[in-house]
Amino acid sequence: MEKIINIKVFKNNVDITRLLKDEKNLIIPNDRSDFISYVEFLKYFSDLNKITKHNVVIGINFTYGWMPTIFHFRSSDMDLVIDILNKAKQGIVPDETQLDILKRFFNNSLVGTSKLLHFINPEIFAIWDSRVFRYLTNKEAYENRINNYKSYLDYLEFCKYITSQSEYNKIHESIINKVGYKMTKFRTLELIMYLNGGKK
Repeated sequence: MEKIINIKVFKNNVDITRLLKDEKNLIIPNDRSDFISYVEFLKYFSDLNKITKHNVVIGINFTYGWMPTIFHFRSSDMDLVIDILNKAKQGIVPDETQLDILKRFFNNSLVGTSKLLHFINPEIFAIWDSRVFRYLTNKEAYENRINNYKSYLDYLEFCKYITSQSEYNKIHESIINKVGYKMTKFRTLELIMYLNGGKK
């Protein structure tokens, strides 16, 4: 039986020492297209007082500019989705049932859902994808692993745990200097994991 992938696994595999080493070795060209689009995606949602159907449609489609697949709505739960996303903008993390509603609506992808949540509220949501999963677990991100709601929620708790350590401030500032603009601690942490989480 496969070991349960949770916050204990993340803490066993990733600590400040590893992050310091991996961040130090990163060379980041700041003219990357995703870095240019990133600040614009954040601005789109930060400028909104309330998320509407119009914003959801635009937001998920620009989010899928960062995905290898074409986007399709997979359910008719628009009103529920809008409610959950507005609560996320206010700082409320969806539970597993709400994440299931979002995932089913957004192309059946927890990865795409995590990206949209991050653009809506980058202080409390981090992007979750196969490279981040690989960095955290040293395992391949099969669909049943990457689409696990509990693992994603544990990942958010792990991000909170790491970024609250005083030693993380140095790592955070170094990444900001390399990229060339301000970003949240959750984003700098995810970036280190993403850039170091490719297949060996």
